[in-house]
Amino acid sequence: MNYNYIIVEDNAGALKNLQTALKPHHDFREVGVAHTLSKGISLALKARPHIIFLDVQLGDENGFNLIKEIRMLSAEIPFIIMTTDFDQYAKKAVNADVLYFLDKPIDPDELEIALQKFERRFLELQNHITLKNSEGHYFMQLDDIQYIQSDNNYCRIFRMNQPMMHVAKTLKDMEAILPLPFIRIHKSYVINSRYVKMLNTTKKIVRLAITDFEMQTEIELPISDLYLETVKSQLLTARTH
Repeated sequence: MNYNYIIVEDNAGALKNLQTALKPHHDFREVGVAHTLSKGISLALKARPHIIFLDVQLGDENGFNLIKEIRMLSAEIPFIIMTTDFDQYAKKAVNADVLYFLDKPIDPDELEIALQKFERRFLELQNHITLKNSEGHYFMQLDDIQYIQSDNNYCRIFRMNQPMMHVAKTLKDMEAILPLPFIRIHKSYVINSRYVKMLNTTKKIVRLAITDFEMQTEIELPISDLYLETVKSQLLTARTH
């Protein structure tokens, strides 16, 4: 899926730095730039982006006022990623429900984390994902995905009552954007924990109860030592409350 964003930034150097950092992220598309608070508000309402990259300090104006104005004028609030040179705004950003707080100049690794966090949050709200393979773009419900298997630089996605699907993403890519209840259990597997029937921490296996074209079956998958504690924590905590 392609995500649209706008940038509200009054410093030319900072704007170019952010645009350069965003260039490798082909699923994210710039749809506008504003240099003042008022133009940023107008652009956000017109373009209706998924994300606003917002400078905290726009000359004498404060970027937090843009968030306040948009909330008053629109029922659909984009995700906000704030950029600043000043750490003292971090607490205020958290209190304003800002998705992520990026220091200037932009660190590409931090930007990657911010964009992955956006995708996870977006998918949690949408409960579906768009994935591309050689045939085109496929739209699937997250609940239908039972587990995902690595296949070098591709993934095999196993879905309820549907054929296995190859997609041009690595398992690491999929892990980064999928929200809970998806859990990485092995270098080769991510599972949807909703389908877990049994966990054996001694044998280091997990058993999934899956539906394959209306036939109920079970499959056992290995858990590696690297992920065992995380799997135990997420599965046992979630199911013992």
